[in-house]
Amino acid sequence: MALTKKTTVLISVGVALAVLIGLFISPLPPLRGGLPNYIDMLQAMRAFGKANEAYGRREYEEAIRYYQEATENAPGDNPLIQTTLHFFSASSNHLLYSPTTFDDPQNEEYLDNALDGYEDTIAVVEEALADPSLGQAARDGIRLYERYASEQLAGIHRDHLDDLEGAEYYFNRLIEMNPDTPELYYGLADVYERFHDPDLNPLIDKAIAAYEVPVEMNPDDPIAYRQVANLYNKYGQFDETMVWLERARDVNPDNPEGYYLIATYYWDKVYRDPDLSERERREFIDLGLVQLDEALARNDEYVDALVYKNLLLRELAKVDPRNASALTAEADEYRSRAIAIRDRMAGEAAAAAAAAAEATAER
Repeated sequence: MALTKKTTVLISVGVALAVLIGLFISPLPPLRGGLPNYIDMLQAMRAFGKANEAYGRREYEEAIRYYQEATENAPGDNPLIQTTLHFFSASSNHLLYSPTTFDDPQNEEYLDNALDGYEDTIAVVEEALADPSLGQAARDGIRLYERYASEQLAGIHRDHLDDLEGAEYYFNRLIEMNPDTPELYYGLADVYERFHDPDLNPLIDKAIAAYEVPVEMNPDDPIAYRQVANLYNKYGQFDETMVWLERARDVNPDNPEGYYLIATYYWDKVYRDPDLSERERREFIDLGLVQLDEALARNDEYVDALVYKNLLLRELAKVDPRNASALTAEADEYRSRAIAIRDRMAGEAAAAAAAAAEATAER
């Protein structure tokens, strides 16, 4: 999960604005304390409106001042208003922070204020949720801000503070709130990968465990299996890579793509790994060719499979010099067949496009 500052803050602020505007423009209930509290509310509404205008102009310093004024005057016993205002103030500071500016106290203060504001948002939510009298609509509303703030804190701890514990904590917090969201587990795995040190802090097993959760959630999705395979492959665990690619293939055994992908990994291993023995090279080539035959049995015009059969046959020629000429000739045949099919398909696509354009022109 990629939590980028600008897009995530702006999306969540947009939703939050709509909610809070609704709160402020709704008919006001009788206020305890009479006229002074009513005046405070009017001042909070005025400050909030000015804050929104400043935010829209990207004048975040001004927005911060007015959000703070609104926070001071808004009713303290309304957690939805308080969480929203804390979040807005934090997000304004966050948007002022530049991760590429160093040794600037003001810049660091923006980040500190953003951290404090997001943490205050969560604190208000937690306190409010402990109140059994809080209605369900209000609970749902403040939980939105808890999620928004946790998203931002996860990204800050991961990207700006280089803080493994903080990033791990907030991603796990997000997972607790949204356990059925695969992207959050990928985000947690990304944290473990970023902070992985094979000697000082090995975290790959944790990353793999996080990647495996979406597989359990979506056992019929081959992409989930391939994510695990890619991670194993990234760290040189070839046997485990192939196990997970085979599991991905077997989700939909009628789809030639699964067989083709396995073959590409065998070719890549043979082509790029100089430490393979001749026996291993021959074994992987044969296994790859078997997978390509399965792919072509399901689609005999699968161009990419034809191309890789050509490539694997050329590798086989290197380890079987006695049959090199015949194998190279066979490879040439597959390459020529792939080119012919590709050219034919391109011609058919061009003809279809021309016919569609002509039909449009005649209308």
